[in-house]
Amino acid sequence: MYGSKLDSREIILFGFGKLGHKIYEMLTTNFNKITVADNREDIVAEAKKYGIESAFYIDLVDDCKLTELGLNNKILFCAMDEMSLNIFLVLSLKTISTNSTIISVSTSSESTRKLKFIGADKVIDLYESSANRIVDIITRPAVTKVLDEIIYIDNEIRIEEIEIPPNSFLEDRCVSEIDFRKFGLILIGITDKEIGDDFIFVSRGINHKFDEGDILVLLGESQALEDFYNILWDKNSE
Repeated sequence: MYGSKLDSREIILFGFGKLGHKIYEMLTTNFNKITVADNREDIVAEAKKYGIESAFYIDLVDDCKLTELGLNNKILFCAMDEMSLNIFLVLSLKTISTNSTIISVSTSSESTRKLKFIGADKVIDLYESSANRIVDIITRPAVTKVLDEIIYIDNEIRIEEIEIPPNSFLEDRCVSEIDFRKFGLILIGITDKEIGDDFIFVSRGINHKFDEGDILVLLGESQALEDFYNILWDKNSE
């Protein structure tokens, strides 16, 4: 984000559960016009308690009620905890909205495929995304599109979360000691289960010590990721 000016575009965020709540917090750093809608009255009450005045209960199968939210010319962000609801929502919103940008979260490659097929303008695979990337997808679509085409489409490269098993060759070694490039991979970050679920970007220069249970976020070709997973479980490796 450049300076302190917030993006003036309006967002309707569908879902304020586990996924939606986190995404709302990310979006508020760049956007000040966010409406929350959910099909669970208790979740809507929670959103209002959280301080969101524009939080509404909505029947997701009622197109008329959805239309009353004012869908046109807005960013429509589907972040329901149940992927089947996001798929249903994208299908409905694509039909009843005009000049809107429809974005949905996804938790699997199969859901991503379905969401793209039915017309989502952008799908955010949560296994590939960070808070910065979620904002970039909205604020810098041209840059994101180029990166997606270069990295993910042309080269069949993907991002994977891999948990460090017991007695692996990584245990008690630091980031600076491991050359992930020799495995054909790039280490993006780590989630340290001992200190919580916070994601640590290695680009911050933190020389983290690997422990059993840490989750590595790695970028590379599918075969390289699979090979590395097998090496981790090989007690005689390295």
